Amino acid sequence: MFFTNVSHDLRTPLTLISEPVARLASADNLTPHQHTLMKIADKNVRILQRLINQILDFRKYENGRLELRLSEVDFSRSVSDWMESFHTIARERDMKLSLVCSPADTPMPAAIDVEKIERVFFNLLSNALKHTPDNGSITVSIEYDAQNIVLKVADTGEGISERDIGNIFDRFYQADRIHPRGSGIGLSLAKAFVELHGGIITVESALRKGSVFTVVLPVRHVAESAVDTEKRIDHDSVNSELGRIECEADTTVDSGKPIVLIIDDNRDIQRLIGELLNDDYNILTASNGKDGVAKAARYVPDLVICDVMMPVMDGMECCRRIKNEITTSHIPVLMLTACSMDEQRAQGYESGADGYISKPFDSHVLKARCANLISCRKRIKELWLTTSPHHNAGKDSDGRPQTESGASVTTPSDIDNEFYNRFLTIFKEEMGNADLNVDAIASMMGLERSQFYRKIKALTNYAPVELIRRLRLQRGRMLLTTTDKTISEIAYEIGFSNPAYFTKCYREAYGETPTAARNRLTGPTS
Repeated sequence: MFFTNVSHDLRTPLTLISEPVARLASADNLTPHQHTLMKIADKNVRILQRLINQILDFRKYENGRLELRLSEVDFSRSVSDWMESFHTIARERDMKLSLVCSPADTPMPAAIDVEKIERVFFNLLSNALKHTPDNGSITVSIEYDAQNIVLKVADTGEGISERDIGNIFDRFYQADRIHPRGSGIGLSLAKAFVELHGGIITVESALRKGSVFTVVLPVRHVAESAVDTEKRIDHDSVNSELGRIECEADTTVDSGKPIVLIIDDNRDIQRLIGELLNDDYNILTASNGKDGVAKAARYVPDLVICDVMMPVMDGMECCRRIKNEITTSHIPVLMLTACSMDEQRAQGYESGADGYISKPFDSHVLKARCANLISCRKRIKELWLTTSPHHNAGKDSDGRPQTESGASVTTPSDIDNEFYNRFLTIFKEEMGNADLNVDAIASMMGLERSQFYRKIKALTNYAPVELIRRLRLQRGRMLLTTTDKTISEIAYEIGFSNPAYFTKCYREAYGETPTAARNRLTGPTS
């Protein structure tokens, strides 16, 4: 009753929102950025309207006030018409969507409540599309005889666990309680509509082996009646449930912007956050934790925004893996959640999360949190430069640190220390090799060049080439003041193939030649 009352109360403000949003979404004087945001709003207003209607219809069914309005139709033709609106989505995802009728090319007359069975079909096919990966297949089949119509929707998707399969038709039950998606009312309402026809709905499924939903409807006939010709499954309704909103803004990568990776199974959330942040950041997206971990390792972003509840791998495990992987351990992770439970937040922080932001979020708060986490990471870089071995070996003569001793900054993790120490060990062993380059060191550390580059840049604020030259010059400066080796001998020892080039680089770094530095720091020779 509470849901029913609230749903009625929501209909009026939702009506007042939906029409202005629909008009703005189709306006031709918006910027690409504004147009994308309005399309996201329009799509989700439709989803909210459908959810409210489902709640009200389910309440009517429970109270025995949901009535059948039977019309005589050709069932196979109706299903074929309903499927038309799904083919575009299937093609976009390289999925095979097919209809098989038995007997073939034969009318299948039956009396059904077209609106209700159409909604049953919409629910089953949209669920199949949601839970089947790209390049998968979905087969709709119809078997017809004088007694029954058997409608099946079979997919090659992720399947349903044995624990959940007996409960998925229960109202508000979410088949995957760890990574729930949807309200849990769609299948309950489908079952109600089928039972109203005197039929049954069942499911056969196994994890990673797909699912087959079967609807059996008794064949009945009615005298000539007004046929319900209103088509509810159209491109707009399918697109609001399953479509992907394409960004119309310029997506050129700006090398001067930080990279933000958004990991969320809801593509509209991906798109919304991307639109809010793309003025200041380069945006990458992933639809689950597994893909997110892979992209984090490949691109080494400056910040990860990760949803908590996702399929395949949830946000907690995703965060844990990012923080435990040597190439990504330094990346700050901002967890995005619709749950405000302290217990869940504690689990996130135990997994290594650097912060939380709750849905629905304010765009100003989101931007401020992102900027703050990236700024904090920069302060850690500065602290690293004051505490890492390469800095201490080459401090200026006045010894001034680059950050105040009382700065509240997190120290680099053990994983980051291990990574940098491995780099230093390899570099020291190979320092005298004039042919040593970034590719060679990355290979010795078992990393791709891009991964190695971004990790070093994130830790030290230097590109690897700059850091290698800096370390060589610092070693050269130390040799100038502690040994009697000639300038040429020092140059060769630290990996310069040309003493003149060593002198040039030294002057650029320290403002004086190696000879002048030796005379100034050690005093005139006797």
